[in-house]
Amino acid sequence: MNVSLKLSLRSFLYRKKQYLSLFLVCLFGCGISLFFLFVMNGMMDSLKNKARIYYGGDIQIIGGKTELKVNNSTPFIEKIKNVFPEDAVIVQRFDYDAARASFYFEGNSARQRVIKGVYFDREKKLFSGMNFRSGSSSDAGKGKILLSVPVAAMLCASVGDRITLTVPSSGGSVSTVDLTVCGIFEDSSLFGMYTSYMDIDDLRKVVRMPEDYANRICINLDSKNISRKDKASYYKKLSSVLNMFPMLDDKQDFYDELLGGKFKKDTYAMIPLEANLQDVNFLIIAMHSVTFFIIFILIAIIVIGIGSTWKILVMKRINEIGIYMSLGMKKLSIIFVLLIEALVLILSGCLCGTFFSLAGCYVISKFNFSFIPAFDIFLTEGSIIPVFDFSAVCIITALILFFTLAAVLSSIKKTIRIMPCQALAATE
Repeated sequence: MNVSLKLSLRSFLYRKKQYLSLFLVCLFGCGISLFFLFVMNGMMDSLKNKARIYYGGDIQIIGGKTELKVNNSTPFIEKIKNVFPEDAVIVQRFDYDAARASFYFEGNSARQRVIKGVYFDREKKLFSGMNFRSGSSSDAGKGKILLSVPVAAMLCASVGDRITLTVPSSGGSVSTVDLTVCGIFEDSSLFGMYTSYMDIDDLRKVVRMPEDYANRICINLDSKNISRKDKASYYKKLSSVLNMFPMLDDKQDFYDELLGGKFKKDTYAMIPLEANLQDVNFLIIAMHSVTFFIIFILIAIIVIGIGSTWKILVMKRINEIGIYMSLGMKKLSIIFVLLIEALVLILSGCLCGTFFSLAGCYVISKFNFSFIPAFDIFLTEGSIIPVFDFSAVCIITALILFFTLAAVLSSIKKTIRIMPCQALAATE
């Protein structure tokens, strides 16, 4: 076995020019596959980070009888805090439908879709992941507000300016509050264009809600992926302390029951982040499908290209194989020699392909794509920041190895079936 290994390595080095084209096919095929995968991972990571900020973390608990309402939110949190890990951040949020509310600054006005009342101090870590054009969330608190870039542009407001929020009430009067702009964030697409963040107590006061009112309880587990097993465990524990709606994948199922007045008592739903992303689920599936299709095509090119070319290369070495046979080498040893050459070729190609993909990721991270409309949902500070995935490198390399070596082995077996004398007599 040791002799066969040395023989195969020497043969590989001797024929390195002959193998160059196959090496390049493997390098570019593997490299481009990994590049697309790392880029997609980065775009998905950016999307999820923005969604986590918008939805308050990894899980939301919403509920009520006929509307979303948690009047005594502090005791409610005490009731459920043992359900989640000790380091979980559990906070109240108040999402206010701001269709009738307006911001004013120096004669300019802007309408909002939603104003989110949050505890900036408790969600400091979450907001630190926000991308700011100017200012930051570090100074956010009472009397402060975070605006998106488009809304700040409508108001012609900058960080440090004091704007006025007006909210009409049912009696015809108008409630107002002056707020200082402490940050202008760039995440202004699906999760931010007409959304602002302000202190929850200030928002309760201006819209005249009870002191401990909330309509969402948000749980931040600081995790990119929560297993279905963990979600099932959280749901089971919540069911022991709350009247829970069945587990769901689409939050609209719960809203239909709640707003349809079908609940006889307060009922709550656990909404994982994935359930909140149903509106963009088609886009996520499409991106994964395109990426995996490209990877499949490139792996197929590698397998077919190397497999078919290797058959020709082995046939050209028929005399060499005849010499091995005449010297008493067993067919298994000859197969081993030729397979090791293919193995070295594929592994070196995949390794260099990985570095090629990382170089491509570095280059693309230097470009600013914020000029593309509605694309900033996938961007971090205007750029695509690819995410390296070691497991993906291992899986793609293993797939290329398995299918390519299988094709090579089939070619080798057909060639070494001939007798030594036939092999020696053969001409290339």
